[in-house]
Amino acid sequence: MNSAWSIGAGVLLGLSYIVANIIVVKIAENRSKFVPIVLGGMLLRMLVALILLIIVIQFFPVVPQAFSGVFLLMVFLGIFSEILWLTRRNC
Repeated sequence: MNSAWSIGAGVLLGLSYIVANIIVVKIAENRSKFVPIVLGGMLLRMLVALILLIIVIQFFPVVPQAFSGVFLLMVFLGIFSEILWLTRRNC
């Protein structure tokens, strides 16, 4: 496949990572064990993302550099926005 499909697949997987991040934080928001829930959710998200990255790169005709690069960019944007959101929420 071409690199446009690979970029689209990376964006889709990255957006699903960000949405899962938002869901976990919303679930943990009003709980007494906020940090363990968020860290456990992060560990689970990263494990699932790694498995999905391996599956997509192995079994689908993507350009691995474009796919993983865009996915990592989306993950970094999601983590950055989560940090900003959490620090502004607690002030």
